Amino acid sequence: MVIKGYARLVAGAVITGCWVTTQAAPVAPAPATPATTASEPIDLAPVAVRARASEAEIVSPLVFPDLVDTAEVMDNVPGGAALDNGGLAGQVQFRGLTGYRNQVTIDGMGIASGGPNWMDPPLHYAPATLVDNVSVTRGIPSVTDSVDAIGTTVNATTRRSEYALDSDYAVHGGAQSRIESVNNGYGLAGQASVANENNRLGVTAATDQASNLRTPYGVLNATSYDRKQYGIDAGHRGRFGETSAFVRAQRTGDSGNADLPLDTDFFHTWMGQLEHEIEIADWQLSGQVSGSHVEHRMANDLLRPAPDFSPLNGATADPRFIRARSQQYATELRAAHDLAGGRATLGFDGQFAQHDAFVGNPDNAAFRVNNFDAIRRNTYSGFAQWAGALDRLTNNVLSDAWRGELGLRYTHIDMSAGPGGVAPGLPAPAQRLAAGFAATDRDQGDDNIDIVGKLSRAFGERWQASLGLARKTRSPYYIERYAFIPLEASAGAADGNNVIGDTGLDPEVAYMADLGLSFTGTRLSVSPQVYYHRINDYIDAVDFDDTPGVVDSDVERVSRVNGDATPLQYANVQAEIYGADIAAAYALTEHWQLDGGAGYTRGKRVDVNDNLYRIAPGHVRAQLTWANTDWQLRLAERYVFAQNDTADYRTDASVADPATGGYALTDVGARYQASEAVWVEVGVDNLLNRGYRDFLAGFNRAGNSAVPVGARLPGAGRNAYATLNWSF
Repeated sequence: MVIKGYARLVAGAVITGCWVTTQAAPVAPAPATPATTASEPIDLAPVAVRARASEAEIVSPLVFPDLVDTAEVMDNVPGGAALDNGGLAGQVQFRGLTGYRNQVTIDGMGIASGGPNWMDPPLHYAPATLVDNVSVTRGIPSVTDSVDAIGTTVNATTRRSEYALDSDYAVHGGAQSRIESVNNGYGLAGQASVANENNRLGVTAATDQASNLRTPYGVLNATSYDRKQYGIDAGHRGRFGETSAFVRAQRTGDSGNADLPLDTDFFHTWMGQLEHEIEIADWQLSGQVSGSHVEHRMANDLLRPAPDFSPLNGATADPRFIRARSQQYATELRAAHDLAGGRATLGFDGQFAQHDAFVGNPDNAAFRVNNFDAIRRNTYSGFAQWAGALDRLTNNVLSDAWRGELGLRYTHIDMSAGPGGVAPGLPAPAQRLAAGFAATDRDQGDDNIDIVGKLSRAFGERWQASLGLARKTRSPYYIERYAFIPLEASAGAADGNNVIGDTGLDPEVAYMADLGLSFTGTRLSVSPQVYYHRINDYIDAVDFDDTPGVVDSDVERVSRVNGDATPLQYANVQAEIYGADIAAAYALTEHWQLDGGAGYTRGKRVDVNDNLYRIAPGHVRAQLTWANTDWQLRLAERYVFAQNDTADYRTDASVADPATGGYALTDVGARYQASEAVWVEVGVDNLLNRGYRDFLAGFNRAGNSAVPVGARLPGAGRNAYATLNWSF
């Protein structure tokens, strides 16, 4: 009955064309376009679909002026969602696959998170005020774009200098300021460049600051944030191709992560990229090298009172901190050439990452746990792909209305870890766990093969059907293999569980099928898709042994001292994910447009009768927009359904019932184009100040807050915001 209800829901969305955003306007500083004729759709749709050399469908959700965390754009992607682990710590979810199962990049560059709890997921390093565009693969990514990932690909393109039209140098740039009421937050960003047709040089800067978040239930402790980023970029193009580069530094200060056991003290990060493109004898060649280095500290007594979780100290606080470091260097090589009516692409990707982290006690210098020691994860991957029209390839057996893609990728991954260790004064069970891990064979290697095939058929100029099939793989993340002391360090799972790893984990193998249909008319566009993914050896955290709650092992003894007597362990299980989503837009008149959409995802364990953890509930969105040359006005409504399909195997006794009820949110916004160079926007999110709890938010871990420790964190209350943008 539930599936039938969602089917009716999706069908209704197709008829009414109600795919929408829940915010107000794009961040791009462009003047409003004049009103079009009644036969032309207004160019206000929140998701633009465009073609590319591979047969992947790419959607570009707008980056709205009131956004701080760029990950929130996923709420406006068909099948997408954002996990809120703090004001600057949002993670990407797409069709039930979260975090490191997706390939998330910034200007094509990957960044290794600085700590084991993913307080700085990749988009943490792309402040929304500096983001020009976000592209998301809707469906199965091509092998050209995806390495060691079974989910989608997301790339944030940031604002950088641009070439001028002639040989004369010109100065261009812009600035943006934002204020909001829900947390007394503000943001400032600027970009300036000097360029001619062959050379460009630019600088960027941004800051985001906020105090604690207000909700209809009160103020949430440990939800403030502080981030600053500075960058410089350059480019040159000439007879030997184009070379571009950038270097950025980011300093994140005290920032709350209320659903995690610690808050961010600092991230000190640098990142850089060098890229060159050239065409030689009809071959398009490109190469890229990039690197990032992150220094990180987190603590549980920084923005919250230190909790009392360990029975060893009696009824006294147990302050802890974690000091972590991550660095990653990568290279990417591509060669593309027209072949048989399409494009053949060959490539190589290499990634070389290192992670270290230890736990300390600020009141006891002798306390130390080296829980992640000299972790190495090296990736070597090559691929071949062909994509294009099938008429020449089939000797005209199929017409050029048929398009196809076939790609093959081979990936080898080497992983290793140091021996770890604990301080001599720690209890005997911890000593035995450390000694056992040190004696374990910690060198692991995986050989993975991905295959992606796509087929599409155009029916006239308006209809198109598409089919995607794939076998995709992902090797274990370093936490999943090498966590030997049970801690709540699980890449932001935020479920209250301590977890340990398993060096013998197998890679995940996903078998995927997507089926889509799209219609693009003069006034109406609609694009529904259905999908099914069977994932063998899916890696998830399950009960450590068959007697949870009975403390009869060293793992459980140590975990109890660390606040959780029922630890979990990463293991290979069997899973399936299926669902449907839709995007649509309808131009009512030359000034009015209706956008809409809906989505439903179901994730299940198939080895036991249970659900997968933290799968976004079904939703419907609708937005009505009126626009003329100078003004844009919006009314948006978002309804999220109740989520009762929770994962019993991940539900810890320390947290509340994970199920959440349904809720509706109303947003309004208005933008005025004061001149070609200046626009201003004001709006109100959650206009009715509705109290709600997002299923993808975690459980409160911070004391002295509006909701008790263990309760599901509520969403933000009414938020009035204003944005001023100036370009020159």
